[in-house]
Amino acid sequence: MKAGKYLALTAGILMILASCATGGGSSGGRRPAWVDDKHSVYPESEYLVEVGEGTSLKDAKQNGLMSLSQVFRTTVKVDSTVRTRYVELSDGKKSQGASMETTVDDQITQLSDETLVNVHFGESWTDDMGRTYVIAYIDRLETARIYRQRIQEDANRTAYFIKESARQDDLLKKFGYLDAAVVMDKNSQMMLDQLDIIHSPSRSSIMLDYSSAELYSLYSDTASLMAFDISILGDEQGKLSAMVAQVMTGRGFALAEDRANLHVDGKISVEDANLDNGYENVRWTLFLEMKDQSGKTVVTMEEQKRETGISRDAAVSKAYRSMEEMLQKKFIGDLERYFDSFAGQ
Repeated sequence: MKAGKYLALTAGILMILASCATGGGSSGGRRPAWVDDKHSVYPESEYLVEVGEGTSLKDAKQNGLMSLSQVFRTTVKVDSTVRTRYVELSDGKKSQGASMETTVDDQITQLSDETLVNVHFGESWTDDMGRTYVIAYIDRLETARIYRQRIQEDANRTAYFIKESARQDDLLKKFGYLDAAVVMDKNSQMMLDQLDIIHSPSRSSIMLDYSSAELYSLYSDTASLMAFDISILGDEQGKLSAMVAQVMTGRGFALAEDRANLHVDGKISVEDANLDNGYENVRWTLFLEMKDQSGKTVVTMEEQKRETGISRDAAVSKAYRSMEEMLQKKFIGDLERYFDSFAGQ
């Protein structure tokens, strides 16, 4: 399964793992008891269940999935960036039981950041007004077994990344493996939280083969060794340098010129743009390059854009906000992909 299929996770993809079979349907006649009492057919002790409704079976299924997703969203925090990186790191490395994947049509795949596992559809019914109802359910014990298998597989990979980090002499590789281990652990913690909702006894019985507390402590200590310096031409007021420092320290790295093993160099220009639009306009260009201690390029970013404001100061302020957004999304995103490449080898 290629990782590219899942890149839309940053925008929030809902995946349905295992089969999504629809039970028998009926139209008109007596209103089934499960439409008003979802547990009349699927006991709460054995199933997570919601009744979806809509103008068609497709819409009813979508509504049911949204309702099931909401059960998790109220208590489980989902980091879409972690989910995307997790899928990239896990590509092609899942067992047969954990990789049974089915997606529903496009209207349903944009529902939320949740990953719903082992969702099934049961009975459906359409009333005399054309309103369709369907049961969406998750078998607690069956799904708990899938979760236990996936969590154990991810725990094994996390432990592997920790061990590989310890074997590395190169600091960037050492950090890269630890960074991958943290991504895997964060996803495991999310799945454990979901499992607690699905089947609490199964959650209580799981013991990871590593210490999350020790992992994050080691990660923090290693990140602090990743010292950097900044040199940006044209940044007279130091605004861009401050932004770069903020996103780098936000990843746990240290701004320390005397012991820097990462060097961020760049160039910035903000110039007036003459446009006949009744506003003040500026055109900015930005080039940034990060190199390691040996001079090897780690990340390169080159961007340019035009900004408009009611005054030049307003246009310049918008330019710096755009640069900050580029740093957060592209520069750090490319840096994370660089670190992930070690674990993906």
